[in-house]
Amino acid sequence: MRGIFRSDDAGRTWVRINDDRHQFAWTGNTMTGDPRVYGRVYFGTNGRGVIYGDPE
Repeated sequence: MRGIFRSDDAGRTWVRINDDRHQFAWTGNTMTGDPRVYGRVYFGTNGRGVIYGDPE
């Protein structure tokens, strides 16, 4: 399965943060976490801007 995933337990389990209708193009090496906001991740989308996500 292709997608962007996150883990809250050091990689034991993973949750997909996008779905088939919301693909983000090629993210490559453009992902980073926010050291000030728990769970926030930013990633570049190679022409579609910078997107960020927070845990629900």
